Amino acid sequence: MHRSLVWHEVGVEGNLALLRGGLAEKADALDDGRERDLLLRWHGAVDAVLRGMDAIGTAVCPVVERDLGFSIERKEMFVLAFFQPSTRNLFSEIAVHFREGGCALSPADLDAMAHLPDAAEVLAWIGDAALKIGVLPAIWSPHLADAAGLSERRKHYESNANMGRLCDRWGLYEHRIHFDPPVPKGDTAHVKGTLVEAVLGIVFLQRGLTGVAEAAALLEPAAPIP
Repeated sequence: MHRSLVWHEVGVEGNLALLRGGLAEKADALDDGRERDLLLRWHGAVDAVLRGMDAIGTAVCPVVERDLGFSIERKEMFVLAFFQPSTRNLFSEIAVHFREGGCALSPADLDAMAHLPDAAEVLAWIGDAALKIGVLPAIWSPHLADAAGLSERRKHYESNANMGRLCDRWGLYEHRIHFDPPVPKGDTAHVKGTLVEAVLGIVFLQRGLTGVAEAAALLEPAAPIP
């Protein structure tokens, strides 16, 4: 792991378990009504997030680790890569409802949970930047006349369509943690590319550009690059 580029672990799974239990307890203490329905809706959403995290750990992480050839050291960071912006509202709504206190999580913990999708975006940004350099060994040519084509060759590796193939192989898209409505099939390419970039961001933080260069082999385009 890069010695200086680390986040303090939030304890996402533990926080969610506490929140789920607290919401259930408060809902059970209420008679039927709008507030109870609201608490139960949040409880169901938190439970869905926990189940999604479990599926990521059991079904996705082992596949990614097998392809990368090493174990991901910080499993919580891997899970963060799957949090989509729509999850922010869940924790923000709960924080507003319990602004006078009474929530199983502190305001600071709820605020940290609301920022989980920001972490996913940063991981994708890191992965995007690292791939631009990490892919160089795969596209480099010693012939000076080929220098002008390096940028175009790089684009074949980092296109959303190409990264979408790896996303499908790893099952990243199906395991997003989100509350979005269904997305038309043709509009998924950008999200798939971003998910792969987030994983590459984790690779960079753990193994540097060498690790990203090795992972870039998984993105070798299916068709020969002209």
